[in-house]
Amino acid sequence: MPKVNPKFEKFVNMSKEEIEEYLKDFKPYFESKRHKYFVNINGIMFPIVQVVALVCGLSPLEISSGQAYSLVKRKGFEIIERGKEG
Repeated sequence: MPKVNPKFEKFVNMSKEEIEEYLKDFKPYFESKRHKYFVNINGIMFPIVQVVALVCGLSPLEISSGQAYSLVKRKGFEIIERGKEG
């Protein structure tokens, strides 16, 4: 297993269900056209970077979309690309 960046350990150590439970009281921040990838958590579309940022207690600026994509995908979430949903 590849070495995990310590700032993402909390996300890596949580199950998909624990992440969903943790995010149940959060809302996505303002959506802009720059967000390309989303994940459906509890019926709400979140930008993938925001999901990792909220769980890890980080600023979204500290996470690349590539890092978030990899982490979210490994947890088994379906990633939805803007314009390709449904």
